[in-house]
Amino acid sequence: MRSQYYIDDARNMVVLTRAGRISVDDDVALHKVVIADPKFKKGMNALIDMTEATYDWGLQEMDQFRTYINTMAKQIGQRKWALVSNGGITQANVKLFTVLHDLQPHGLTIKLFSNKFEAIKWLSSPD
Repeated sequence: MRSQYYIDDARNMVVLTRAGRISVDDDVALHKVVIADPKFKKGMNALIDMTEATYDWGLQEMDQFRTYINTMAKQIGQRKWALVSNGGITQANVKLFTVLHDLQPHGLTIKLFSNKFEAIKWLSSPD
C-alpha cells in the first residue's frame, strides 16, 4: 500500500493518491493524517485517485468505513469527494459504497469518475 496526499489551498481541496491493496485501517489512518494537517480546513473537497489501488472490501469493511465517516462528519464539514477509478473490483466496490453511503445523509457527496479532468471540474463547480 502506497499513499500520498497534498492540500491544494487555491482549489480548497485535498488530493489523495492511493496504490496497492488498501484496507479500511489504511484508509482511516490516511484520513486521520489529512485531518490533523494544519493546512486542512473544514469543508475541503477531495480528489481521490484510486487508479492504481485495489479496494477489495466486503460489506463489513464498507460499513466500517461508513461508520468512520459518520463519526467524523462534523469535524470535516460539508464536502464533495471525487473518486477516480479505471475499473475492476475497485470501481465495482466504489459504486456499491456510494449507494450504501447515500442511504445516510451526513454532508458528504461522493461521485465516481473515470478521469481526473472530469473529477476536478465537478469538484470546482458550485453545489
